[in-house]
Amino acid sequence: MTLKTYGFEDFDAVLTEMGNEFGYTDVNKKVLIPALRNAMKITAPYAKGLARVNTGRMRDSIIIEARRPTDRDKKSKYIYDNDAAIAIVSVRQSAVSLGEEFGTANKAGQPFIRPALEANQSTILQTLAEELAKKIQRYKSRNLKDSK
Repeated sequence: MTLKTYGFEDFDAVLTEMGNEFGYTDVNKKVLIPALRNAMKITAPYAKGLARVNTGRMRDSIIIEARRPTDRDKKSKYIYDNDAAIAIVSVRQSAVSLGEEFGTANKAGQPFIRPALEANQSTILQTLAEELAKKIQRYKSRNLKDSK
């Protein structure tokens, strides 16, 4: 699959401008992180629907999280030092959840997180674009009013 992207220079310029004007931490907390969280919400019900259920504890522990990356996050090959925010679909880590997602020596995996992300990637990206546009506009208009 190939993803075409465009407009990132403009997006980066807008975020840089907002960061310089209002503070990078504030923009990250009030724009990027909420937009990421809202965009990823679609994956939780899908993952829960795919998760095998014995007691339901594993399925019920599936969460969406958005935050600034931690030092531990930055050890991942998918996270870069200059990433301002990340979104994660996760499940309480246990031998059962790892075995279900990736399989074991004795049993093939029955993935539920990766298929939820793959099946919804277009919707996630579209929702992220819409959320960012709304949040940037709202944030800028609110802060411009405050600065007058």
